[in-house]
Amino acid sequence: LGPSVLPILYPLGGAVQRRMLEIAKVQAARGEKVIIYSADSESGRVECHGVEIRSIACRYRMPFRDFEYMRKALQELRSEPVDILHFHNLSEGAAYSRAIHAKKFLSFDNFVFRRGEKTPFFWWYRSALRKFSWLLPVSEYCLHAYQAYWGSNGVPIRTLYNGVNLEQFSPDLAGGLAKKRALGIENKRVILYVGRVCPQKGTDLLIEAFQQLKQSLSNVSLVIAGPAEQFGNTNHNELTRRISEVGGLYLGPVPEKDLAAIYNLCDVFVMPTRSLEMFGMAALEAQACGKPVVCSRHGGLPEVISEKSGVLFPTGDAGALADSLQQLFNDAHQYGARAESARENALRFGWPKIVGELEHTYRDCPVA
Repeated sequence: LGPSVLPILYPLGGAVQRRMLEIAKVQAARGEKVIIYSADSESGRVECHGVEIRSIACRYRMPFRDFEYMRKALQELRSEPVDILHFHNLSEGAAYSRAIHAKKFLSFDNFVFRRGEKTPFFWWYRSALRKFSWLLPVSEYCLHAYQAYWGSNGVPIRTLYNGVNLEQFSPDLAGGLAKKRALGIENKRVILYVGRVCPQKGTDLLIEAFQQLKQSLSNVSLVIAGPAEQFGNTNHNELTRRISEVGGLYLGPVPEKDLAAIYNLCDVFVMPTRSLEMFGMAALEAQACGKPVVCSRHGGLPEVISEKSGVLFPTGDAGALADSLQQLFNDAHQYGARAESARENALRFGWPKIVGELEHTYRDCPVA
């Protein structure tokens, strides 16, 4: 069970939803019976890659929508045998599912649950977290941030990285070139960012760095794909409008089926996040497509790229980002070596490997 903000099969992005489905697909292929609950406008059941997806009709808005969704799903699950309950970003899950006799796990990619210390229920949430069998942050950075924020509560905790679908995301020169032609940038060296367009993700830094870079490199183009602010939003904001003003291309939210081609059209992928970057799934997917990554030295990003596959710049420094990009474009040997190492680094995070580590954690957990 994951957050109710987007349906599990939402076609325009959502890292948590993708993580849930990719884990479930590997588990189903190994012979497990896997059920994903998904909040939606209508109830129903479908099968996807051997996974049963049960949609729960929800009528409330956030944050009450999460509780409505969990209540309905858990009430249904009480009537059938369950060995593992795996929650994603739902810190109340174990407390709400006390009536279900199962091992309970929480994967999370933000250590501040429900506004954290700003909510009057902070101490209740701290108690609720103790009811999980295991806590599974998506990076070492996320693990240490969680412990610093919530303290040690006696629950076993272990990093379980996000992964990448190495079949979906792979080098495709022809596909990338076709996409560049379609956008009219086939003769340009392309800088790409995929993700939410907002100050937290550093989109403004990338725009500023691109303006600086154009002063010395004439044949460079900027392409940005993703929603303004939050997934599920198709509107524009100030930053999406600025992209076109500086000569960049804004593609908006990109369907899942087109993502690999978008990554393959670029020469360099950039992730300039300022804060709360627990992992960096887009940086990993770009590397799986053989693209070197330039990203801020922040959060979980240093764990996602290797010294050979990418370049780290000081967080929040647009000038350093521009310099890193210029050095990479001007040094063919360095660029080629990093591009070659990118795919190799991504192989460490294939979903079958990640799920294998998860299965060990399931087995290590005492019977509920």
